[in-house]
Amino acid sequence: MFDFFLPRKTKQVLSESDLIYGSLQRNRIYSQDILSARDIEIALALEERYRTLLKAKDVDGLEKLNKESMKFGNKAFPPSPWDGWRENVEVFVVAAIMALSIRTYFLQPFKIPTGSMEPTLYGIEPMLSKELPPNVFVQAYEFLIRGKTYSRIVTEHGGTVSGLKPGSFTIWFEYTDVHLTDAQGNDEVDRIWIRPSDVEQKLHIFPDMQYQPGDVLANYVTQTGDQVLVDKVTYNFRQPRRGEVFIFKTAGIPKLVHERGPNQEGSEDFIKRCVGLAGDIIEVKPPKLYVNGQLATGAPSFEKEFKQIDGYPGYTLYPGNDISGSTDGVNETFYVQPDCYWAMGDNSPYSKDSRNWGGVPYQNLIGRGYFVFWPFTERWGWIK
Repeated sequence: MFDFFLPRKTKQVLSESDLIYGSLQRNRIYSQDILSARDIEIALALEERYRTLLKAKDVDGLEKLNKESMKFGNKAFPPSPWDGWRENVEVFVVAAIMALSIRTYFLQPFKIPTGSMEPTLYGIEPMLSKELPPNVFVQAYEFLIRGKTYSRIVTEHGGTVSGLKPGSFTIWFEYTDVHLTDAQGNDEVDRIWIRPSDVEQKLHIFPDMQYQPGDVLANYVTQTGDQVLVDKVTYNFRQPRRGEVFIFKTAGIPKLVHERGPNQEGSEDFIKRCVGLAGDIIEVKPPKLYVNGQLATGAPSFEKEFKQIDGYPGYTLYPGNDISGSTDGVNETFYVQPDCYWAMGDNSPYSKDSRNWGGVPYQNLIGRGYFVFWPFTERWGWIK
């Protein structure tokens, strides 16, 4: 505890000796299966001398021992040409383990797939455009900063649309192969990097439509889905609060799993806003939402929904609702079952949520929507 008052040279020799002692001990352990019995004996003797001299703070003895140890180390543990690679691999493995640990237990990235949470969070949104794509530098800037991509697809041979076949490249990128068949039976395949439902609904490409050679099949701009960080820690210590945006798994929600089906597109994880807790009575009286007879509170979005401002459409009834609840065509009332949470999208008219498939069980929770980290739009930052 009094090392602070030692002379500078003494502290320097002690520090160097401690490092050499540690290196000697580590190399002896790593290499003991290939070292000779004599070399192991010498290494153990050197280590014992280090312990004695370090305890006594014998500077002269340590300087001599350091030289002796370095000479022995160069002979017994010659440097390998792979040492640099090994260190890099070790750093990479440690970094990978840390990243996986963070993702598993603390923070998980999540990409918003649909527009059900607009305007709080944006999903993948293709939009038709009449303008030619800008130059490559503008495109690069728009993608890196605002998450926009530009696409223009021109037919080569033309023909009749004979099919829209879905596909995916990793879990992040979905595409649709548009098959065109001409009069001679030749097949042309044009790949559009959005899902088939959006090809039809947003780009208005349908089976049996006809195109001539050189026609523009699609000219569009895609707004990538917001990338958010999910806080996986908080819900281990408390339950979700009304107004929080949360992420949950769809497994175990019977009506939702049945509707999606085994080949349904999209993520098995959903992101919605928690509007009710177990035992709550939820009433939808467009454009307002009531919880236990009072206007919903807990998030700034609720007031905007009620006033239908800043792009918030207000809460709406869900057509064809058949879950346990009551509806008279003007209002809807739901009861949140025990150990469940009521999830609704901010884009109520275009959101399939608890109005359609009931409450979210506690065991399905993944975490709390925490932070939009990309793209760098007005939505970047903490999720409210």
